[in-house]
Amino acid sequence: MVRTSISIKSSKILVVDDTPANLDLFSQILESEGYQVSFATNGKDALKLASLDKPDLILLDIMMPDIDGIETCRQMKQLRDIREVPVIFITAKTDRKDVVEGFSAGAVDFITKPVHHEEVCARVRCHLQLQALIKLRDELILMLCQHNERIEALVEEQGQKLLQTEKLAAIGDMVGEFTHEINTPVGIAVTALSYMAEQTERITKSFNENTLNKEDFSDFLSASSDSVGIANNNLKRMLSLIQSFKRVTIDQCSDERMLFDLGTCLSDIIASMQPKLKHTKHKIVLDCADDILIYSYPGVFAQIIINVISNSLLHGFDDTKKGEIRLTSCFEEGALVVLISDNGKGVKDSLLDKIFDKFYTSDREGEGSGLGLHIVKGLVMDTLGGSIICRNILHGGCEFKIVIPADNLIESYLEKKEKVK
Repeated sequence: MVRTSISIKSSKILVVDDTPANLDLFSQILESEGYQVSFATNGKDALKLASLDKPDLILLDIMMPDIDGIETCRQMKQLRDIREVPVIFITAKTDRKDVVEGFSAGAVDFITKPVHHEEVCARVRCHLQLQALIKLRDELILMLCQHNERIEALVEEQGQKLLQTEKLAAIGDMVGEFTHEINTPVGIAVTALSYMAEQTERITKSFNENTLNKEDFSDFLSASSDSVGIANNNLKRMLSLIQSFKRVTIDQCSDERMLFDLGTCLSDIIASMQPKLKHTKHKIVLDCADDILIYSYPGVFAQIIINVISNSLLHGFDDTKKGEIRLTSCFEEGALVVLISDNGKGVKDSLLDKIFDKFYTSDREGEGSGLGLHIVKGLVMDTLGGSIICRNILHGGCEFKIVIPADNLIESYLEKKEKVK
């Protein structure tokens, strides 16, 4: 499975300020954090350098001769190559009107003079991470779009456009749920950093007016530590969500067979479905034996599990029921057994033989396409060489049992290793 981490080390930052002492200060602060720093002393040079170097972030002084920072920012936002680069204003001006004008020009944040090392690092880190996440999102969308184009061509040749559309619709649904989910940690992180900025401005004012006392400074340090911690925790949470989501969606888009840990794969799948679960009263419980390494198709496993769990969420429970979906896996008698069960209302006995039929659905309100479980059966039988059955559980609910012979999961891998030797 694809593993991706986000790093902002060696990010390129352009600092624009007409005061050499300020350039030296920012150089010391930013280079100590491992960033690549370039400088410009006026707006005209900043526009040229930004267009050539394409930095990841721009720190821009407002008060400069000729073209001031506000106008420089406006012109930057008109240039296609750099319009998306986040701009943080450096200013001693704290009037609300100036702040509004700065944001209207396209800035994402402000750093007030005199600058403080911790504040600069926190703000720069926050916006670099957000920018990196945006780039990661765009890469993911591009990968999905490119893969969608390849799938569309394949579907047209093979005459299976309807089945593949169902698959992509499921991924699209996950994208929508995921986008909504990351809004919360982003909002919390931004709020925490904004609060820290306000406290920094307040303490700076007290310091400049010689009214700062020990108690106020202690409160400031405590608030700053809390704010940075909150922002950091939420950014980590957002990164974890993105990593799980990206692994699952990329796996679904991939037809590659590989050696992977089943427990990790199932954990990623469940993590990617948490946004959907938040709209329900239900939960998913994972019980997977440790260290199950299999040589198979993680994308196929993801598609199977997601479709079966989505079917339970859609059809398995009454609106008022607080349900549990249990996912277990282990090896039994030379085969991998995966059980997906719920404690819902079960399936009518007369319908159990039809549940995998193409276009069959018990949902007459139009939410079910009747393709999900039909796709699941095809993937289990044709791709994995296994079997799947659905049965009702004695005390309520139903269970899907998937059995895949161990030879289909390890034999090809062992043969491959022998050939390498």
